[in-house]
Amino acid sequence: MNQHSLPNLLERTEPGIILFDDNFRVCHVNWALMRIFAETPHEKILEQNLLEMHRGPSGEKLQELVAMVRDPSRQVSISVRRMSGSRELFVMLKMIQLLDQKLAKSLHCCLIYDITALISTPQHGFTKIPVTAGGEILLFAPEEVVFVEAENIYSQVFTVNGEFFCDLSLGVLEEGLSRERFFRIHRSYLVNLDKVQKVVRNGNAVSLQMAGSDRRLPVSRQRTREFLTRVRLK
Repeated sequence: MNQHSLPNLLERTEPGIILFDDNFRVCHVNWALMRIFAETPHEKILEQNLLEMHRGPSGEKLQELVAMVRDPSRQVSISVRRMSGSRELFVMLKMIQLLDQKLAKSLHCCLIYDITALISTPQHGFTKIPVTAGGEILLFAPEEVVFVEAENIYSQVFTVNGEFFCDLSLGVLEEGLSRERFFRIHRSYLVNLDKVQKVVRNGNAVSLQMAGSDRRLPVSRQRTREFLTRVRLK
């Protein structure tokens, strides 16, 4: 098994299951889902429309996943989501299209795995960074990350082995990563200070050459002084 692959949760954990129709009305759930969302009243899960429960970017992401799973040419849609409440929860979602007796698409099935303990701790934040590659979720240790680039409500994670899509935003990753190792040099970039190979000055402008990358990352003017202090150049 790839050392970065997510452990085989199907063998170790019963997933939460939720069935819903094209109008996002919930039809059925299992007890495992109730346990994952134990702090949410049962009637709220069973009576509300999913889009009413997940507004804004969260609802848009749900609609995007459903649209993807309707396309038979695509693989099973997989996503990692952060859900905040009285406790922080990270879940892996697998979306599956269900067919009726006439092989017509009638319902959507979402398998939900609680992966919080696999990727983070309450005291120290992320212990692993979940990314998507080839239809599966891979996990990278924070020290393997070179830099992260914002991509709307998502992000791109760069390692010495390549670039990977991440469902989590740059802000969420920054919040959960060590401030000793990672620094937000720009609204669009979060860098691993251990992976900075060169600091380039051009007048008042500062940019960075990162390990394993040909790209120059700009340091914003507002963050230049703090960055230079952090790397002991000021």
